Amino acid sequence: MQWAIEGCSGTDLSVMEQDDEGGHIKQGFESRRQNDLYMRLGLLLGERRGRNKSRDSCTSLASLDAHTLASHNTSPVSTLTGSSEVEAATPLGRESLGSLASMSLSAASNCSSSSPGSRRHSVNALQSRSEELTRMSSGFFKNRKTAARRSARVGSSKSSTSSDIKKAPQLNLRPLFFEVPSSDSQACYSGRQWLLKDMEKALESSSSGILISGSPGTGKTALILQLVQHSCFGRNRNFEYEELREQSDLGDILPEDLVEGMFTHLASQVVAYHFCQADNNSTCLVGEFVHSLAAQLCQAPRLQAYREYLLSEPHLLACLSLKECIADPDLAFIRGIIEPLTILRRNGSIDSTNGIILVDGLCEAEYHRPDHGYTIATFLARHVAEMPTWLKIVATVRTQFIELTKQLPYTRLSLDESDNVQKDLLKYFNARLQAAPIIETNIKCSTGKSESAHNSVMKFAQYVLHLSQGSFLFLKLILDLLERSHIVVKSTNYKVVPISLAQIFLLQFNLRFPTVQSFEKVTHILSVCLAALYPLTLVEIYYSVNSLLVDTFLPWDEFCHRFDTLTDFLVKRIDNTYMFFHPSFREWLIRREDNESAKFLCDLRAGHCSIAYRLSRVQAPLDPEKTMELGHHILKAHMYRNLGPAQLGLCPRDLQAMLVATSSANVGEAIANLRNIYTPNVKVSRLMLLAGGSPNQVTECLGNAPLLCMYSYQGILAMVGLLIEFGADLEMTNSQGCSALALACQRGHTDVAKRLIAAGASLSHTDTAEQTPLVHAAKNGHRDTVIYLLGCQAERDTPSPAHPAPPAPPASARIEHLVPGARHALVAAAQNGHLDIVEYLLDTAELIPDGICPVTGETALTAACGAGKAGVADALLVRGATPYSLNARQLSPLSLAARHARAALLLRLLDCGADVMGSGGKNPLILAAAEGHDDIVETLLAHGADPDAVDADGISALGWACLRARIPTVMLLLDKGASIELADSSGRTPLALSCGAPAELAELLLARGASLERVDRNGLRPLDRAIGQRNLPVVSCFLRKGAKLGPTTWVMASGKPEFMLLLLNKLLEDGNMLYRKNRPSEAAHRYQYALKKISPMVGEEAPSPAAPPQEHVAAFVQLKTNLLLNLSRCKRKLNEPSEALDLAARASILRPNAFECAYAMARAILALNKPSEALPHARRALLLAPPTDMSAVRTLKALQQEILTRINAGSHSLNGDTRSMRNYDSISLNMP
Repeated sequence: MQWAIEGCSGTDLSVMEQDDEGGHIKQGFESRRQNDLYMRLGLLLGERRGRNKSRDSCTSLASLDAHTLASHNTSPVSTLTGSSEVEAATPLGRESLGSLASMSLSAASNCSSSSPGSRRHSVNALQSRSEELTRMSSGFFKNRKTAARRSARVGSSKSSTSSDIKKAPQLNLRPLFFEVPSSDSQACYSGRQWLLKDMEKALESSSSGILISGSPGTGKTALILQLVQHSCFGRNRNFEYEELREQSDLGDILPEDLVEGMFTHLASQVVAYHFCQADNNSTCLVGEFVHSLAAQLCQAPRLQAYREYLLSEPHLLACLSLKECIADPDLAFIRGIIEPLTILRRNGSIDSTNGIILVDGLCEAEYHRPDHGYTIATFLARHVAEMPTWLKIVATVRTQFIELTKQLPYTRLSLDESDNVQKDLLKYFNARLQAAPIIETNIKCSTGKSESAHNSVMKFAQYVLHLSQGSFLFLKLILDLLERSHIVVKSTNYKVVPISLAQIFLLQFNLRFPTVQSFEKVTHILSVCLAALYPLTLVEIYYSVNSLLVDTFLPWDEFCHRFDTLTDFLVKRIDNTYMFFHPSFREWLIRREDNESAKFLCDLRAGHCSIAYRLSRVQAPLDPEKTMELGHHILKAHMYRNLGPAQLGLCPRDLQAMLVATSSANVGEAIANLRNIYTPNVKVSRLMLLAGGSPNQVTECLGNAPLLCMYSYQGILAMVGLLIEFGADLEMTNSQGCSALALACQRGHTDVAKRLIAAGASLSHTDTAEQTPLVHAAKNGHRDTVIYLLGCQAERDTPSPAHPAPPAPPASARIEHLVPGARHALVAAAQNGHLDIVEYLLDTAELIPDGICPVTGETALTAACGAGKAGVADALLVRGATPYSLNARQLSPLSLAARHARAALLLRLLDCGADVMGSGGKNPLILAAAEGHDDIVETLLAHGADPDAVDADGISALGWACLRARIPTVMLLLDKGASIELADSSGRTPLALSCGAPAELAELLLARGASLERVDRNGLRPLDRAIGQRNLPVVSCFLRKGAKLGPTTWVMASGKPEFMLLLLNKLLEDGNMLYRKNRPSEAAHRYQYALKKISPMVGEEAPSPAAPPQEHVAAFVQLKTNLLLNLSRCKRKLNEPSEALDLAARASILRPNAFECAYAMARAILALNKPSEALPHARRALLLAPPTDMSAVRTLKALQQEILTRINAGSHSLNGDTRSMRNYDSISLNMP
């Protein structure tokens, strides 16, 4: 149960001394701590004392703008606070109806506080009235926006948070700012246990949601508010209950704790919420709903994966921007919310429990139903099927408007009168009596001597419970009247007790405004608040009221005094705006039932008129949004209705238009306002056009489309007719050249097309793609539009008796002659698979199936075959389409079916006599092989296709398969007998064509017998082509298979260091192999050839001008060293020691610290019979050799010993052990 028990004192806040408009608060530590806690809960507690005092400190609008109170919140998920600053709190006072605390629901976000709808707070500086009024007109209103948004992560310049903390990635999603009139502070909830059980049961079922209905005051909004308050967006979550639920015995839990725990359990599943409020239009718009919903889902802790997913997908964030949500809420909802949540749930990023979206007051949004588009109720009904089964909607609606939700397949729960509701009301009644004994005292006054006091209370309780009909609001207000002694029950007939909410409100107003004059002082204030589209600030109300005064100006002090008399009925929000404490009271001020008193009715027209005058006088020139708002209020006020030509010489319509024209910065931009484009207000738009707005105004949407194009595209017939009435250009186009008629036909809006054609729109107009309206309709499958357009074209081209027709063309071409684009339309319909349109054009319109479209170059059959539309192709074939006809690109239907792997369509065409060789056009087998469609290739070969057939360039199917690296297709063609050496017109064999493919394909072709040395007409061999295509694995493969290195090879490798290394290493390996075979002369030739190629790249003394890149220098130096040492070895074996010594010395210059070079020097000198000179080199080689290379160390020690032996023996003959020579050879060959 949601209604608060009164009697909570304001002692905790009594130490506050503050300005009611947001001044600073002086308080003790304990008070600050407790007040900060309540502010974070969004509860503005306390009594409304000192309001009269606070009015004196209201400052100018400029001051308001300059001292906007920036709110912040340290919690990343708390959204039940509009500001965590205690300065933002306004203590409520005066025991009355208006002593309801204001609960702020500000959805958490990552955006800054500079949102378009941030509200202004006042400061407490006192100013003189003249200075104040001067600054009031300084332009503050120009920054005021209608859609209020707030962030729970708003940064403050005085925030204690360290500036060096790294900020999290920001989302450009801003949830709506909600503030709901709530019950009194420290609300005590009773009952509703039955309702929570029913809700849990319904949520566990397969139902997609819950719809809670009830009459005014039955607690629908309060129930949703409690769920939000206990959710991750609030601060009242009861963590202890989570442990209690796990206990086996819940019987020991107190009823109050059980209800609180059940709230907590349900609220733990809440992932988003929304409150529809009739007095705040931004909460009733579908685009705002979707955008705010996405922002709140990002803030739910259990949906953190959704937030991260959006941050990783910028296109989804763009889709969820407010602009896109307004333009296409369906697309934003599906693509930006439903699809990501489904994906994340499927891959386990979101837990398996249900998620709840709370939507309060679906009927409230109906007050702002657009002329075109959806309300929130119809939007939800539209997307029921797409909603994930785990994401449930819990919505509320008044019983009187239940018919609006008949399309919602939700479980229905009612809060209207029932036994459970009566029990809840009785619990609340008893709780109020315990909290306020004065209530029982005022009831006992009716007790006679023979009747006990207890019986009188119970009798009265039964009476008021019966009158309430389930309304907690009624019961609360009755008990408030008793508690304040405004009524005292003196008899048992209870005549003094109001019997309805209307009578309670009437009684309150009679008590507050005993005379007509007293009510007249506030009637304009009430009218302004009733007429406003969104909650207004006190200064806005003040200026609006003054705008109605002609001879006098209401002083600020007097206005504040009058406003004070309404403090029980108007609740101040955290953003310093005011709203009525309950929707039922707002409605009572506007309309009454037939049997109710009309006293205190407010004139809405006066409210609309005052706001209109305030906008035009104080805030002019107006931006587009404010201009549309001005138009709304002018029309609602029926301004100048009683004035006409007799008084002013102008009709009321002209006067209204003149007011708009003089107040708006740009009337044309107002019509092209984003909201008016997608959810237009027809009457206001007419007023804008009367005020001078251009019917040809260009928008920023749909490729800078003019207004007529935009409304035609959306199918808004009323706006199309309005623009045509004001002379809009029918042939004006967007950036793609699409006219209004083309866009209407594209979306299938036949009624709009009829209106445009009747106004003279051209049927033959083409866009930049040369598409007529008929083509657009056929392409998108709108059969009715196609039929209408053909009929219109035929009627226009029917000759009159005065103008005889020219000679008729052949019957088969008549329709194409009469209807431009008919052939294009047939091809477009065939390509997109619209069988019904194709059949209509062929059968009724008598189009011939064959024939090439001059725009696309396709026939209907080739278009259908290319797109794989088998049904359309079959219909064309049945109606005589030629299966072997070619399109403008020389492709037959069979070729297109083969290219796109349409197996069934291929067989159908072959059965109809299609030429397997392509009817003289491109070969189907070649196309299929190039795409790698093995099944198609096999089918064509089975039907007699020639595997060696070539195309215009002489490339066969095998060649194309090699060129595209279709390895399975290559194997299939080779198995079917395709020639492996069939060259194309340039002499390239399949092996040469495969040089850009993986090495696996080259090895396959070589294994099947492909020639590695075949030269094409350009003198290139496969190896040369592989180098030219920088395919290192294929080059390595060719070298392993014995490819020869020719002059062209070195030319192709020039400038490619990695390939030069590969080729030079190949020469080195060939020389080593020849040396092992004891053919030193041939090995020396290889080494010398390699040195000839590498010498220009690696100099021995100075850097070479043709040096390779820095990363390859070391490899080239190492390679040249190997070549020099190995050539030195060959020279020694060929008994040329002098040349061997010279080569070793050159190697030492390149690598002076290499032990191999020192070893080669020692061996060359020893070969010259100079052991004494060889010994230092041998010793140096032993010092440079790595100790871990034991084989090299042994070889060097043996060399040193050999030199020492020869020195000691004095022998100059080379009779040493040959094992050291073999070891030396081993060292040289194994050099890296």
